[in-house]
Amino acid sequence: MPSGFWAGYVEKLAIVALLLAALYFAAAVVRRTRFFARPGRRVALLESLALSQHAALYVVRAGPRYFLIGSTSGGLSTLAELAPSDVEVTR
Repeated sequence: MPSGFWAGYVEKLAIVALLLAALYFAAAVVRRTRFFARPGRRVALLESLALSQHAALYVVRAGPRYFLIGSTSGGLSTLAELAPSDVEVTR
């Protein structure tokens, strides 16, 4: 086969790879900025931490109150209500 075929093939493959990379980074930016989040939501997940495959901790804001929630395969439990001064909110 002529070398022009392979050059065109590699060029098209590089274009597809660049397009996929651009879409990946655009999705990451949209996810990080919460572009589709509704303003003024009353309930929000502020942070989560996986402790194991079946257990996690969550910091949740519900209106003006903050809660530390524990999750296991058996269900959810409210572990503590946090003071607003204990919660570092990053936006």
